[in-house]
Amino acid sequence: MFHRSRNPRGHVRVISPVTRVPDRRRAVARLALLGSAIIAAFVTVTLLGVSPTDARLWVAEAGALGPLLFVLVAAVLGLALFPGQLIATAAGALFGALTGIPIVLLAALIAAGVALLVARRIGADALLSLLSPGARRWQGWLADHGFSAVLASRLAPGVPAGVVNYLAGITGIRTRAVLAAVALGALPKTIAYVALGGALADPFSVRGLIAVGLYAAAAAGGLFVVRRLIRTRPGSRRSSPLPSAA
Repeated sequence: MFHRSRNPRGHVRVISPVTRVPDRRRAVARLALLGSAIIAAFVTVTLLGVSPTDARLWVAEAGALGPLLFVLVAAVLGLALFPGQLIATAAGALFGALTGIPIVLLAALIAAGVALLVARRIGADALLSLLSPGARRWQGWLADHGFSAVLASRLAPGVPAGVVNYLAGITGIRTRAVLAAVALGALPKTIAYVALGGALADPFSVRGLIAVGLYAAAAAGGLFVVRRLIRTRPGSRRSSPLPSAA
């Protein structure tokens, strides 16, 4: 039995479910390869012990190319699941708010785009071939509402951005939808960390209250998007249009 699925460009493709053991093993092996590569990158960065002090030294040595170097390093660290709040805080300390905010957003977009393409190349078809018909229906729904799903994930506090990027790739969410959601959803947290620095450590200061307010607004926005997204889930009787970046 064959199943139809839309690729990230919206074209219909036909993929047959895995029926033979060797095919299933190959699909599982591709997903395991992707997971192993992500874990290896995370472990490598952790063992290297990259710190804000290292970033300051690299930027100082790069001179006028410091911002560009920071964007590239931050993007690579994002691929390795390095905490985005540490990157944003370092950018604020190095470049200030006006320059730090666009630098962090650019790095986040690059990391999201590369992670999406890598995950899609290695794991998207493998995952799709392993899914049951019912699971494929959910995958298709997620791909169709990818902008809202990624936006809610980026707005919600505590959700690892890097993990969301890779999941978006293997589930077939369109590239434009992911990048648009990342740009919009990452903005409140980026402003909080870059412009307000370590104010979260003193939540009762003026800067701390602003930071908490930004996080609360982001969480509320994420909850709103999630509630609308749930109404469109497969089998739901209610339906409401969701924003799309397709």
